[in-house]
Amino acid sequence: MVPAVACSNSRLWNTAVVRGYAMRAAVWNDKGSLDIVDRPIPEPRPGWVRVRVSAVGICGTDLHFYRGAFPSPAGLLPGHEVGGVVDLPGEGSPATVGTAVAVEPLSGCGRCVQCLAGHYNRCPQRTLFGVNGRGGLAEYMTVPATSLHTLPAAVPQEAGSLVEPLAVCVRGTRLGQVGLGARVLIIGGGTIGLLSILTARAAGAAEVHVIARHGTQREKARALRADGAHESAADAGRALGPLGADVVIETVGGSASTLSDAVRAVRPGGIVSMLGVFQGDAALPALDFSLKEVCLVGSNCYARSGAGSDFSIAVGLLAARLEDVRSVVTHRFGLDRVNDAFRAAADKSTGSIKVTLMP
Repeated sequence: MVPAVACSNSRLWNTAVVRGYAMRAAVWNDKGSLDIVDRPIPEPRPGWVRVRVSAVGICGTDLHFYRGAFPSPAGLLPGHEVGGVVDLPGEGSPATVGTAVAVEPLSGCGRCVQCLAGHYNRCPQRTLFGVNGRGGLAEYMTVPATSLHTLPAAVPQEAGSLVEPLAVCVRGTRLGQVGLGARVLIIGGGTIGLLSILTARAAGAAEVHVIARHGTQREKARALRADGAHESAADAGRALGPLGADVVIETVGGSASTLSDAVRAVRPGGIVSMLGVFQGDAALPALDFSLKEVCLVGSNCYARSGAGSDFSIAVGLLAARLEDVRSVVTHRFGLDRVNDAFRAAADKSTGSIKVTLMP
């Protein structure tokens, strides 16, 4: 039996000598679904930390695997949007047991030119836990101590799973150079599109419009105080008028034609920030792209620019806009219903935006 103990910051956490115990974990099989299996509870290596997982979000990248758009992930333990509690620090780790944390799942080598410049998202040896390394869709996971971001006391530990998608939006907004007074168009009404409303506003945007296919998404965009929530690029174009948008943030990817929509919607000399994960080559309206001198910038996960990392900025924004950020979570499931959770996340007729699993 694992006793519940009150820690110094008044959070409740479970602690026990768990060496040799088994935990439940969700693992991809070769049939396009996940199996719940028993795995040994991992021991943290020196400098690493074991985290007791509170919540894991299902991401669009996870759905690419689920739909078969990416090579089979059979055998992989997914889950890269993770919030939890420090359970056991490894040797030399400064982490404190019982601390509520968000897990930054991207880890570089720490030695190459890109890592030393803060661009660990470009490291040739990078690991993204849950995508090309063991993830957090389990009762426990181990990560480097440097991957942990302490949550402010007012933030529930399960809300830590929302820091990762919020950090993606922080980076896309920064690379798009959204600034004071900017007019911003966001293409896509999923989690990344909706949270980009918050990051654009935080960066100083004066006007934010969203293109979202589904009614539930448009309603949520309005609730997050978007100036316009549009069903199509044509509708957004009419609302923006001939001046267009200063910055377009593309969040759809897949096989969509959204980069073409973005180039047509942005003003001359404007910026298109591409957050969507595309399954193959994407077409661009080359003449418009050239004549308007559009700047297209790709955005990959998160990194560190200057004094603050995208992840640390996201933690602060989560604390400041907690209820708005949490409002994108539409469905919650226990780990034993992992396949139901993926079906709900993939089927937008359910009204799903962010689907979260609670191991």
